[in-house]
Amino acid sequence: MQDGMKKKGLLIVLVVLVLVVLLMGLVRKRRKELAGMPPPASFSAVVKVVPVQRGTLNVTVKYLGEIVPVTEYSVASKVTGFIENIFTDEGHRVEKGDILVKIDDREIRSKISSLEARIEATKSNIAALNSKIPGLKSAVNTAKGIFGRNKVLYKNKAIGREELDISKKNYELALSELTATINTISSLKSTVTSIEAEKSSLEVLLSYTRIEAPFSGIVSQRMLSSGDLVVPGKPILKIIAPQDGAKVVVRMSPEDLVKMKIGTPVKLKFNGKVKYSFVSSVYPGTSSNNLGLVNILCKNSPFDLPFHTRLEVELATESVSGMVAPVSCLLRRGDENLVVRVDTKNEAEVLAVDLRGMNETLFCFSNPKIKIGDRLASGRESRLMRIFTGQKVEVVK
Repeated sequence: MQDGMKKKGLLIVLVVLVLVVLLMGLVRKRRKELAGMPPPASFSAVVKVVPVQRGTLNVTVKYLGEIVPVTEYSVASKVTGFIENIFTDEGHRVEKGDILVKIDDREIRSKISSLEARIEATKSNIAALNSKIPGLKSAVNTAKGIFGRNKVLYKNKAIGREELDISKKNYELALSELTATINTISSLKSTVTSIEAEKSSLEVLLSYTRIEAPFSGIVSQRMLSSGDLVVPGKPILKIIAPQDGAKVVVRMSPEDLVKMKIGTPVKLKFNGKVKYSFVSSVYPGTSSNNLGLVNILCKNSPFDLPFHTRLEVELATESVSGMVAPVSCLLRRGDENLVVRVDTKNEAEVLAVDLRGMNETLFCFSNPKIKIGDRLASGRESRLMRIFTGQKVEVVK
């Protein structure tokens, strides 16, 4: 049995050796075949070329702008209370003076009624006291006359000191009562004035419970509903006046904002559509992010888009002159701006250029080695990146 296993093992070893020898023979044969084959042809780039020209171009920057109405108003309450009714909704047209919102005014009306009752009661007291004035004045005059007569009689020793003092006391008491009554009437009148002022304030608040449309327009947004609690300043509705036009608002970095001025050309873009306009106003940054504002007035919303839609805005920042070429010739490699010049022998040379400015289609540059009329390779950046200096290229039209 052991002899059988040894024979089996030797057989396996022999088979493996035969396979190794055959494999090595195949490798040698393949090497000889590859050595006899011609080398592969080198990569030949196929490019279009564009001549360098002299020109002037408007350098532009791109931002996102927001379409907003020129006239937009947030309808808010000036009083705290619960909304009793809202008489309009989003998309509805309203006319100036229309009642938009009614706020529950029962508490204010109750306070006004209470103040009116106090005013009436106080005025009744004043009237009652005024009716006493004639009698009090008469009593004062009578007491004064008696006191004056008694002074003469006392001087002539016709009456005693006690009777004089009594007449004097009666006069002083009558005068004191008249003075007190007049002072009370004056105080009550001041109270009436104070209550009427408080009532007037409440009547003003009462008028605030009926919110009217400040101008004719369209309700663009509704934030609250009937039964909601409102506080002063909390928006309930938003109204816009489409007839007043629209504006595109662009928030811009300080370095670009300093190049903006009224009348700067602007290109508005949306879904392949283009509309030309100009800057109407420029405001420096005041917010924490220090972004400035550029406004572009429009007669109507651009492209009939809804308000608060965002669209691309291209703005001219300056004009530069020099050598120009299509942006399809420009390569960017890190911080370098490169072009591929193709000479008359169709040999490529990659050159760094000083980029002076660019817009959507052209760029302006300088390089002492490049002259007007020189040919630059044009195409996809990924293809141009594969070209190296000294490489032969195939130029196609």
